[in-house]
Amino acid sequence: MKKKLKIITILTLIGIVFNSCYRDEGILKQNELSLSEQMNNSGLKSIVLGKKLENPYTVDNMRKAYKILKEKSKTLNKSYASKTLSDSLDIETTDYYVKFWIENDAQKTLLIADSLNLSIIPLDVEIEQEGDSFVDDNTEIEKGQWLYTSVVKNYQFHPEIKYEIIEDLFLIEESDVAEDDASSTTTIAGKSGISKSFLYDLEDEALKLTDNYTERKEKNNNGNIANRRKATPKGFVKVMNTVTRVSDPVIGVKVKTRRWFKWAKGWTNAQGYYKVNRGYRRSVHYTVVFKNTRGFKIWSSLISISSARYRLGKQSKYGYDINFATSSAGWRWATVNNATVKYLNYCTQFGIGLPPSNLRIVASRKDNGTGATPMLRHTWGLMGFRSNSDLISFLGKSSSISVVGNTLWLVLRFVIPDVIIAANASQGTDGVFETTFHELAHASHFAKVGSGYWIKYINYIITYGKKSNPYGDGHGYNSGYAGVGEMWGYYIGARLAEEEFRTTKFYVTLKDGWIPPIINRRVVNEADYTIQNIFSSLNSNVNTIPKLNTEFNSRVGKNISMVNQIFDDYGY
Repeated sequence: MKKKLKIITILTLIGIVFNSCYRDEGILKQNELSLSEQMNNSGLKSIVLGKKLENPYTVDNMRKAYKILKEKSKTLNKSYASKTLSDSLDIETTDYYVKFWIENDAQKTLLIADSLNLSIIPLDVEIEQEGDSFVDDNTEIEKGQWLYTSVVKNYQFHPEIKYEIIEDLFLIEESDVAEDDASSTTTIAGKSGISKSFLYDLEDEALKLTDNYTERKEKNNNGNIANRRKATPKGFVKVMNTVTRVSDPVIGVKVKTRRWFKWAKGWTNAQGYYKVNRGYRRSVHYTVVFKNTRGFKIWSSLISISSARYRLGKQSKYGYDINFATSSAGWRWATVNNATVKYLNYCTQFGIGLPPSNLRIVASRKDNGTGATPMLRHTWGLMGFRSNSDLISFLGKSSSISVVGNTLWLVLRFVIPDVIIAANASQGTDGVFETTFHELAHASHFAKVGSGYWIKYINYIITYGKKSNPYGDGHGYNSGYAGVGEMWGYYIGARLAEEEFRTTKFYVTLKDGWIPPIINRRVVNEADYTIQNIFSSLNSNVNTIPKLNTEFNSRVGKNISMVNQIFDDYGY
């Protein structure tokens, strides 16, 4: 009975607090917006779909194309005709075109672990307008999303994930061929020695049959009209640096290409160069996916359903160079991506502990240069935020980012952010880098002290912080957690920005009148401490600024009297 009353009491309190968060008329109006409208307000351009296309790769259409090809062979002198057509190649199902109903990130992770290529839009539709997001009516109503792909015939479906088979497919997955000739063969549908030239003709016939055939008119790198030979897409991905006024390589991101059910991928190197892992005979759709080879992922907003993707539409089969200008939504994702790579490199250089692996980083469109590091995948639940209203309050106070009630499920089911960074070209490349360095410094701190420490840090901000003054006046319960954490975050953000851009403009003497990041700077400059000395002092028992002073004094061979004087200078 006591347990039941406790649950009722907690739910009642949550309801009171949650409702009190939405008395503001502006927020109430925002709650009435559809999910697609809210995504547009977040700076995400909507994908606009056109007409549905007839699928040339269905078993039925491939059989029809085969029959037409056999009839044509009677009047054509094709070198493959006597070998392949007379054998009556059986066209049977090799794959399925399917859609999965995804209700949370865990289900999506299962499919990704199966090496499936997932699309938020159907694979058999025209795209009238490329964009960053797509939401259908069912997503808004059911709080989930259909994801589209193809799977091999013997794919083992997960019982916990709802799916529908849309069509049976006959897909030709032959190895790349250097030349289009009858001597090049492959094995398919249990038959060996099948001419690849024949398979090309079969595919062309199916495309013509379904009104999807286009002449190969694009030119290769030599200026010649493309022929049937395959080409492997390759190129560079770069982003404008507002400080140097030149484009920097975007490091470690994925470039995906697709033509119908044929996918390929490649990763950019330190020069931003990529080359995907298969060839195509015609132009393909390009997408830059902000999943990094270092393990972290960039998400486009708190109400996104998947990691950030910049879609470039259909481009040449030979490759495509991508350069994100400051006016592009991709600029903020690419800039945060590069800042994160640089931070991880600086961790090695300066002896800073690495953040947890597989970070989820939201790059929000807001231009206020703020951020938050809730480490939500580690702190949500029994030991973390106590209610939805806690999360909304924390995000609003720590980063001035609002999450309205009817989209909070997206945050908790799909995004689950560790770090949130407000990034916009108006801040400049250096401003976005400084914010990213600051927040990732918190993530490194979290990895050292653990979730118990972080929860007290978060709850202090929820209890005592305000939008105009997120860290209070330093007198609230557990204020020391925020004091120590923000001293570290503000110092590292400014120090690494100084290293990267040779500027001291980001240094802060006092934050909110009581947090002195300058202490860290002075102990390095005046008392011969290192960044590694400071990080090694951030133990889980160091939860007040005086305790940080004591921990600094434990560094053997350091100038203790100088350190004490520096702390005294700021009242500690």
